[in-house]
Amino acid sequence: NLTLVSGPTSGLETDLLIGAGCVRRVVTAGVVFERVAAVAPAFRRAAERGDLDVWECDECIWHLALKAAAWGMPHVLWRGGVGTSLPELNSDLKEVMEEGRRYLKVPPVQPDVVFLHAAEADPFGNVRVAREAYLGRTFSESALALACRGPVVATVERIVTNAEVAGSPERTIVRGVLVVETPWGAHPGGVSGRYVPDLPHYREYAAAGAASLRGDPVPYARYLESHVYGTEGHDAYRRSIGAQRLDALRTSRA
Repeated sequence: NLTLVSGPTSGLETDLLIGAGCVRRVVTAGVVFERVAAVAPAFRRAAERGDLDVWECDECIWHLALKAAAWGMPHVLWRGGVGTSLPELNSDLKEVMEEGRRYLKVPPVQPDVVFLHAAEADPFGNVRVAREAYLGRTFSESALALACRGPVVATVERIVTNAEVAGSPERTIVRGVLVVETPWGAHPGGVSGRYVPDLPHYREYAAAGAASLRGDPVPYARYLESHVYGTEGHDAYRRSIGAQRLDALRTSRA
C-alpha cells in the first residue's frame, strides 16, 4: 500500500516493488529500462489494469513538487506542462492565470522516509558521489532528502573518513543522514567509477516481466523467489548473483 516517490525517472527498483504488489501509487515521470525495455513490465501491467495510481508528471514537475515541500510552500508555479494533457491526467496540477499568463500550480510532494544509494559516505552521514559521476544525477538525491519529513537512509559502496570528504566537498550531495555500508547496493544498476549496469540481469528481469504480460506468471515468480524472497539479506543476494559475475562488472578504477 505504498506511495512510492521514485526518481524523476526510475527503473528496476521501482518496477520490482510494483511487481511484488507493494505499491498503490507511484510519483515519477516514467519507469523505464534504457537499452532493454521502453517501459518496465510490472509498471506497464499494473497501470494498464488500473491496479496502480500514477501521479502523472514530467521530470521538472517532479523536482518542483519536492522543492515545494522542502521550501514549505503550498504550491509553486511552473510554465512547463501548460497546453499538455498533464492537468487532465493529474488532478493535483491546476492551471491558473497570473498577470495574463497561464501556469500550472504544482503542489508539494513530501516523502515520509527516503532511501538512496551513493558511492561513499563518512561516519557523520555526509554522502558523496564518485569523482566520475554525472553531476546531474545528484539533483534527485538532494531533492528527495531535503523534501523528506522523516529519516533519510543512504546505502553506500564504502565508508570513508571525514578528512576524505572534506578534501573534495563539491562531491557531497546529502549531509547528516543515516548511512549503511552496502557494497554492490545498486546492482543490477551501476555506480559511476565503481561498476557498470548488469545488462544481462536486466534482460532476465525484462523477459520474466514480458512473460507475465502475456499471461504466464511463472518466470516472474521464479525471479522473485531467486533474488528477493529466497535471499535473506544483501549478502545472500550477492551470492545469488555470484562473485565472478559481479567482479566482471567492475570498472578499471574500482
